[in-house]
Amino acid sequence: MRTLALLLLFSLPARAGHVDASLLSARAAAAPGESFAAGLKLKMRDGWHVYWRNPGDAGLAPSLAWRLPRGWNAAPLSWPVPERLEFPPLTNFGYNGEVILPLTLTVPAAARPGTRAALRAHAEWLECREGCEPGEAELTLNIGVAGEPLVKAADAAALAAALAGVPRPDAGAAVAAARSGDTVLLRLRGRHPRAEFFPKDPCTFANARSGVSVSPVETELTLKQAPGEALPARVEGVVVRPGFAPAEISVPVSAGGAVARFFFLAFAGGLLLNLMPCVLPVLTFKALGLLNRKDHHPAQVRCEALAYAAGVVLSCEALAVVLLAARRAGATLGWGTQFQSPWAVSSLAALFIFAGLSLFGVFEFGARWMGAGRALTAREGRIGSFFSGVFAMAAGAPCTAPFMGATLGWALTRPAIEVLAVFGALGAGAAAPYACLSSWPALTRLLPRPGNWMVMLKKFLSLPMFATAAWLLWVCWHLLAAVPAPADALWQPWSAQAVERARAAGDTVVVDFTAAWCLSCQVNERTALAAPEVRAALSSPGVSAFRADWTGRDKAIQDELARYGRNGVPLYVVHPGGGPAVLLPELLTKGLVLDALAAGAKPKP
Repeated sequence: MRTLALLLLFSLPARAGHVDASLLSARAAAAPGESFAAGLKLKMRDGWHVYWRNPGDAGLAPSLAWRLPRGWNAAPLSWPVPERLEFPPLTNFGYNGEVILPLTLTVPAAARPGTRAALRAHAEWLECREGCEPGEAELTLNIGVAGEPLVKAADAAALAAALAGVPRPDAGAAVAAARSGDTVLLRLRGRHPRAEFFPKDPCTFANARSGVSVSPVETELTLKQAPGEALPARVEGVVVRPGFAPAEISVPVSAGGAVARFFFLAFAGGLLLNLMPCVLPVLTFKALGLLNRKDHHPAQVRCEALAYAAGVVLSCEALAVVLLAARRAGATLGWGTQFQSPWAVSSLAALFIFAGLSLFGVFEFGARWMGAGRALTAREGRIGSFFSGVFAMAAGAPCTAPFMGATLGWALTRPAIEVLAVFGALGAGAAAPYACLSSWPALTRLLPRPGNWMVMLKKFLSLPMFATAAWLLWVCWHLLAAVPAPADALWQPWSAQAVERARAAGDTVVVDFTAAWCLSCQVNERTALAAPEVRAALSSPGVSAFRADWTGRDKAIQDELARYGRNGVPLYVVHPGGGPAVLLPELLTKGLVLDALAAGAKPKP
């Protein structure tokens, strides 16, 4: 591929002599045995460029062959951080304008003060713009030998600046690297929306800019496999994080580490789902039910806990089977897409009203009921507990807990067994708090004694049930009446064409993929995205904000979500300065949004 690209580039006409080469030295005279900075300076004209040590898809790195007097030594060239040079479909790494490639020269200890040495070198490079020309130069550096070094101030300053741009090894920059199919997920410490990775060697990873996902504490780069090449055993190269020194990294790639990590994230997402407003009232009511069973045999209570966990896990697995069947049929479904059906929304609204009336005491179906009437509480509550778990997951569908979006999106690209395992881990996490509480009598004994306060608490817990039912009826009305989203001058209606036009203009583009039935979306829109500082940043010149409303079925939005590896909302995408996408987490904070916007801010004139 690279050879073919080079032949094509060389076949185009181009003028030669577009690069001026020279040698720099931090010393006009150096002491015997001294090591000092020197460098190869390449100054390009008229938009021409030269290449980095790994030139990318096409190109050749500059080289310097020394002819030194006896005893003198020259270290290899060092390489400042390059730029990405995009010539679709090629992506190269190199330098525009001017670059200094530093190195170290060492004077022999036996050199006699008062003498001079002529250090000769043959420089070669490839200079390219629309076509390419090989360049070369014979260079000479004259250095005196003296008892006291004599500094060349201008060259020393230029070399110091160049050395500051040379990456240094930093073991703390990268957290880990894990293989995931034909990609490697590289995790960096800290939030870096504009992080970039430059592979050390050619043909290890694809050279196009890596996808970036940002969380409150980490940044994840998705490194794609180079075409026709096997994934390497280590991630070696340069990580660039604006505001931080460039870092040279070498991280082992753990085989299967991504799978284990996503299983863990699915379990953690299930745990956090219990704190979402959709599920918390259900879990609280189930915990209250334990108070009425303090005197029951522990084995009976554990059986009911297992039944509840089975209801939760099997509900998740049933959803996984439906999604796999849809994938096999060529359709795309996702977390919460059932809420695009008015019938599903109205049925769930009726269920919440029914549950709220029971909690309020209008009618009684037993303290352990949460789903389907008196018959389901038979058999010592095991069936009732099972359907409680089913209801808990049905109630949790409008919410997306942290980690869930990326995890479920990743899972649905994997083999069926891994999809089932990830959804099972999600269900296990969601069932774990209640199962643990009910399985250990010592924990149950910490709960207060039953009393009249329970009646008042149940009535209080009916309020979020009624509120959720009212919200679902509002969503159903939106679906049936095709009500447009409330007008907000800050947010433009989304279309792929509008986003591309804004990116082409160099704007920082923000896209909010949302839905009226997505509670997590609504919370983010009323908190982080509604903060005055965020709205001011979104309305500033050079920023274009788009809202993609997925309340009803929209194949264009569905396809766009799939392009980012997601199968549901919320999804927040930022293109700093019109560049590649940065994905933000499901639950936003003001700081996360402002950091991503600041990464694409245009400098003031």
